[in-house]
Amino acid sequence: MSDLRLLGTVAAALALSLLTGSNRPLLARSATRSSAMPSTSVPAASIDQNQCKKCHAEEVAGFARSKMAHSMRVGGQEPAGVVTAPGTTITMHSDKAGSWQTLNSHGTTTTYHVDYVIGSGTHASGYIMDLGDHLFQSPVAYYLSRSAYGLAPGYEDKPDPDFTRPIATGCVFCHAGSFDAVDGSQNRYASLPFPHLAISCNRCHGPLAAHLAKPGPGNIVNPADLEPAARDSVCEQCHLIGVARILNPGKKFTDFTAGKPLEETFTIYHNQSPKGTEAVFKVISHSEQLALSKCARSSGGRMWCGTCHNPHNEPTEPISYYRGRCMLCHSKTTFASGHPDRTSNCIGCHMTRREAGDGGHSAFTDHRIQRRPQQTVAEGSETVPAIVPWRQPPVEFATRNLGIALTEYGLAQRSPKQILSGYRTLTTVQQQFPQDSELYNMLGTALITGKQYGEAVQAFTLAVRFDPISSPKEASLGQAYMAAGQEALGEQHLERAMELDPLNLSAAALLIDAYDKNGTPSKSDQLSQKISKLVQSKSRGQK
Repeated sequence: MSDLRLLGTVAAALALSLLTGSNRPLLARSATRSSAMPSTSVPAASIDQNQCKKCHAEEVAGFARSKMAHSMRVGGQEPAGVVTAPGTTITMHSDKAGSWQTLNSHGTTTTYHVDYVIGSGTHASGYIMDLGDHLFQSPVAYYLSRSAYGLAPGYEDKPDPDFTRPIATGCVFCHAGSFDAVDGSQNRYASLPFPHLAISCNRCHGPLAAHLAKPGPGNIVNPADLEPAARDSVCEQCHLIGVARILNPGKKFTDFTAGKPLEETFTIYHNQSPKGTEAVFKVISHSEQLALSKCARSSGGRMWCGTCHNPHNEPTEPISYYRGRCMLCHSKTTFASGHPDRTSNCIGCHMTRREAGDGGHSAFTDHRIQRRPQQTVAEGSETVPAIVPWRQPPVEFATRNLGIALTEYGLAQRSPKQILSGYRTLTTVQQQFPQDSELYNMLGTALITGKQYGEAVQAFTLAVRFDPISSPKEASLGQAYMAAGQEALGEQHLERAMELDPLNLSAAALLIDAYDKNGTPSKSDQLSQKISKLVQSKSRGQK
């Protein structure tokens, strides 16, 4: 029986294992699809906003005041502070060389240099460490509302928070002006990771080279002139996170360009909430919230983010500015007698600030524009909500993308039902995508989670065959072999994963454990020392 046919025949065994056994994910999700060489997100010559300033001085000056223009910066003299967690203390301090974060955990002390700061600081600031050409997230964030540090989102309930969370390209896509990622790794970057730090003109106006060479309205994107899907995609690329973002075959996030619908590059999946309720309020769910508003639903598709927001003009008097935007439609509205007068604060009443489920210690504006603000999130339900695409992807990718999304979502929610649904969905289209490494990677992930180790080996073998430079996929194949009892082959593939990426910490942990179990502690010590040397080396920072 061929590898392809075999993978389509094990659903019953997988279902039994998933629904009766452990639903703890055994495998980390892999990096995005690889190609041969590193690549920046956009040509370096196309995003220097000073070139735009020659003709658009007012717009460039206005954008410079916006939050997007401050989406990332080099680490500097950051505030001092201390964060504690069970068994762990993280201390922040600065000196002439910059800002440092010292981790003291279970008797071991390590100090890391803060290389980059993500976020405008309006709500919070996160921190990136550059270690051995790899980017890692700090487990702490600085919250403006408290003027203090706290654990970063996602770390609140984790024991022993540390500096090992990799910064993948999907993380920096919406914070960096451009980045230079090395293919085959989850978080390895070139010597200058971010040729351009913050978001710039090209992110909303598309490639600028032709326009700079011969300025004219026909060779530049004006989002307001686009059809609704492409228009809204300009904002949704960063302001709609959903529960899964699934790349089309062969695509990277940086393949998206303003002027095209997102679905030509990737599909966003979001929760389909029960009738009468809505999804949990999240930081990056502005588009979902706006779509629920009566204002948007009654506009016939005419209302979009740009109806109220102008990135070229960050309002210095937001109350009066946004009241003016409301009155564009409501100037002839007959208000109830008890309604405040027309000089009141519209957003203060109808777009209240709420704490977000994934927002740490910050409150964010609710874009549902409710007549009488209220929260209608379903309470007490243990059912994992279904997921649907925000907009339908190209028909040829619809089933494939949904299957990957269901599997990813099921792993995140620890839902055997969703994982099994994703697996079954993918098996229906595996013949359609016979060389799709990401599809096989997700099949393998579902299989190893369901303890179908032999079949997982076959799936990951195909994933590696069609993406031979991927360290995460090589590590997954090694893990599957180890779980199947073939330790020698497992070690071989884990070692290959480490050759491809010497700071693949997940692979390193598995390989160290394998060396210890097979009685070669010298190899274990040697690898541990190598990892320690790379991780503890002084980070480069921005030159």
